[in-house]
Amino acid sequence: MNILNIHRKRAFTIAGMCLAGILHQQQAWAQEPLKQETIDIISTNQPKLRDAYKLNLTASLPGVDTSRPMLKYQVPALNLNFMYQAAPLKPLALGKDSLSLLQNNFVKLGYGNYKTPYVQAGFGSGRKDLYNYGLFVNYTSSQGKEISDQNYSNLNALASGSYLLPGLQMDASLGYDRNTIHYYGYNHDSVKYDKKDIAQTFNTITAQVGLKNRPQNDWAFQFQPTVKFIAFNDSYKRTENTFIARIPVRKQVFEDIYIKAEGVFDLSTYKQDNGRNINNNVVAIHPAVDIIKPGFVLHAGVNPTWTNDKFYLLPDIVNESHLVRKKLILSSGWISYFDKNSYRNLANKNPFLNGLVDGILNTRVEEKYTGIKGTLGGHFNYNTKFAAVTWYNMPLFVNDATDMKYFTTRNEEQLRAFQLHAEVGYIEEEKFQARVTFDWYNYNKQETEVKPWHLPPFQGDLFVQYTLAKKLHLNADLFALSGSYYQLPNKDFGKTSGAWDMNAGASYDIGKNFNVWLNANNIFNSHYQRWYLYPTYGFNIVGGIMVKF
Repeated sequence: MNILNIHRKRAFTIAGMCLAGILHQQQAWAQEPLKQETIDIISTNQPKLRDAYKLNLTASLPGVDTSRPMLKYQVPALNLNFMYQAAPLKPLALGKDSLSLLQNNFVKLGYGNYKTPYVQAGFGSGRKDLYNYGLFVNYTSSQGKEISDQNYSNLNALASGSYLLPGLQMDASLGYDRNTIHYYGYNHDSVKYDKKDIAQTFNTITAQVGLKNRPQNDWAFQFQPTVKFIAFNDSYKRTENTFIARIPVRKQVFEDIYIKAEGVFDLSTYKQDNGRNINNNVVAIHPAVDIIKPGFVLHAGVNPTWTNDKFYLLPDIVNESHLVRKKLILSSGWISYFDKNSYRNLANKNPFLNGLVDGILNTRVEEKYTGIKGTLGGHFNYNTKFAAVTWYNMPLFVNDATDMKYFTTRNEEQLRAFQLHAEVGYIEEEKFQARVTFDWYNYNKQETEVKPWHLPPFQGDLFVQYTLAKKLHLNADLFALSGSYYQLPNKDFGKTSGAWDMNAGASYDIGKNFNVWLNANNIFNSHYQRWYLYPTYGFNIVGGIMVKF
């Protein structure tokens, strides 16, 4: 029953009670006459429900208790009784150095056909914490049998040393070289010379001083300046003095990025028969950035160079990318540099050179190459390169038209060639190793000369070395050389024959201090001509003993 019904019932009940009371009064007052009465209804009853109460709920997190609880632990004591008593610690004595004493000194003596004495000796200080030094001496000579005046001698002496400071290392060396040859490239049937008239002796004195810091880590600043002075002269009163200074610096700036620069000062003065001085200078700066990452190497730099009274900005860019980690590496580059055509450098290439010609220029070489290299397994390694090479102002050796036994130079303004270089090697620890290399040049364009005089287009070499029972050491060297063009006095030209040559050697250790050795050269007995009119020695053999102490 709802609230409305309850109110209704209450209203009817009250009305009934009122009506009963009125009737009762009327009965009491029955004698009175009836009066007319009226009931005024002011308003009707309208029941109304009261508004219901609504609960307003608001969710909130409880407060965070930031107080640090005080926890107390009680660990009962546990007494352990050990039957074993440990022995007291005592320092052990340092063991002796397991490295054996170095055999820093040796003397090697021998003799062979062509009246060939052979002397070689070396002396060193051994392991030193503060300094070390060494002395080396070498002498050999031969006298030809088939061709008179085919004689030569070679003397070399070098003293060098290093002084170690906590943060620096100082290096110094002093060397002397004396090389004597004879101009035997003439017609021996029609002309005779005294040996003193055709003998040529080159003397070289070299003094060098260097300094480098000893950084403790790769991030340190590194520098290694060197200064070299070279005095060079021959039997014909030709002198050349050279001063060379190199100042390389290097700094690691990030984990795999290095910056470096090198200043080069190569200054030479040549003088012949009390004539005028000829200066030949090369000054260069080599700034570069090296990025070295696993599987990727980039060397990017430039070579600003001043020489021949001109300025050159040369490229120096080399990249190596691992296509297959360490097994297949793509190598490419674009580099350019100068070969200095000093008298000493040219005479080292061709000792039968008759001085410098006036106005000789230094050679600018430009190479653009690509190739692959890498390792196969743990023993094989290979390297290949295909390049386009251009030489600017290349000196070519030709026989002097007035006297064929001498050589002079011709300037080739621009010589181009494609080069193919390949080498494959195999090495098995110290027991066995073999390597084959070859270089092939396709000289396809020259602007000044008719042919690339005395430049062999192909050279190959196969070297093998084997050690048996750590006592017997065997080696062999087989090489091939193609013929090259030469020019005749009437401006005609010819070509020398190619050649195969082989050298072999053996040595056997007798105990710790003695060794016997034997070297055989030109086993095929081929009298080939690297320089026209100058055939080489035939088969020659030299053997002897070496003492180490």
